[in-house]
Amino acid sequence: MKTKVYTWIVVLLAWGGTGMAQITIEHESVQRKKRDIVVAFDVVSPAKSLKNNYKMVITPYLSNGADTVWLPPVAVYGKTRYKRERQEASLAGNKNWTLPERAIREGGEYAYSVAVPYRSWMKNASLAIDRKMVGCGCDCYDNTQELIGNVAIPPFIPNITPVEQLPEKYEISETHKRWEFDRELKVFFSVSKSTLDENLHDNQTTLEDIIEGIRKIEKADRLQLNEVEITGFASPEGGLKLNAQLGAKRAEALRDHIDSKVKNMDRSNFRLINGEENWEGLRRMVAESNIEYKDEVLNIIDQKEGNERKKALRTVGGGSVYAYILRNFYPELRNACYVAVYYDTLTDRVADAVDIAHKEIETGRYDEALKLLIPHAGDERTWNTIGVCYMMLDEEEKAIEWFEKAVGTGDEAARKNLEQLR
Repeated sequence: MKTKVYTWIVVLLAWGGTGMAQITIEHESVQRKKRDIVVAFDVVSPAKSLKNNYKMVITPYLSNGADTVWLPPVAVYGKTRYKRERQEASLAGNKNWTLPERAIREGGEYAYSVAVPYRSWMKNASLAIDRKMVGCGCDCYDNTQELIGNVAIPPFIPNITPVEQLPEKYEISETHKRWEFDRELKVFFSVSKSTLDENLHDNQTTLEDIIEGIRKIEKADRLQLNEVEITGFASPEGGLKLNAQLGAKRAEALRDHIDSKVKNMDRSNFRLINGEENWEGLRRMVAESNIEYKDEVLNIIDQKEGNERKKALRTVGGGSVYAYILRNFYPELRNACYVAVYYDTLTDRVADAVDIAHKEIETGRYDEALKLLIPHAGDERTWNTIGVCYMMLDEEEKAIEWFEKAVGTGDEAARKNLEQLR
């Protein structure tokens, strides 16, 4: 990963009143290296930049206003101050005392470089320093000075790839949904016949529509056929027993036809309903018509049953109304209808969870994404995305663990993520 280096002009640390001429901070930079933020600059102390009795302590820090991380200080020693501390150390038994780490004597230079673990708040942090002067009874701070404002440290770049839906992982998400045809499906039969005639009325078109709908479901990636429901009816003009047998045979005839036309159909995919006499259909047709004595006919259908209903209908209007019903309504009621096709929707729940988690990651909702994925952590397709969540939540050790698992499966995105942390 390319790193960005932020470099500014020389900053003069002019501490007024204690004899310091000038100490410069040069080549300030803040950059990302793997899991760390590296802060670097040069401390340059020319000759006679500090009075002999003083020591200047420069403490850098990163802050975004709410969070702060203090970095190790660097000290510049005046000549007399250096000798005094060496003498005090010697008197205390430390004969080999030398300058502490990150310290120089006045007149020297020091290349400062410190790495601290990256935290997400640092992406909008500033680099500043606190200055403290020590010596001759003075132990005081000068003003804080900002070196680099809003360094805009680039955050980790999460590498995520879409997860494919796997048919072997499919589960039913919605069941028994009705397939929408552009019309009601009716297959007509001749009077007292249960033999399917494709040329009767518009049977051929209806049968083609039914079969086409079933084939579309079978070809769809995330659908499966649930059942074909066939309700077999007869018109109410015959005897009840005969009509019951006729309705059942008509439904079977239609089932056998569909079964012969569609591959991979199973008898378990069919549900046959014997509707026997289609009084409901007759009532609907009468109610929608302008037939004479309509209210009387509707009352008979609603209030009487069986043969009493049929006898009563034959007397309405001296028999003329029943003749009209036989001629205009019953032919349409001689059918194996209604045909309805139902299907189930399928989904790969793990793929769905990863897809939603990716959307959460895009909006910075890493905790929410993690909650979606942990229940599916047994599936290797979640491992890289789980690692991304931990990486963006600054839990690098956990992130590495998940990335390593994903890399073991050949996940290229996980390899790229791992490179950012190592």
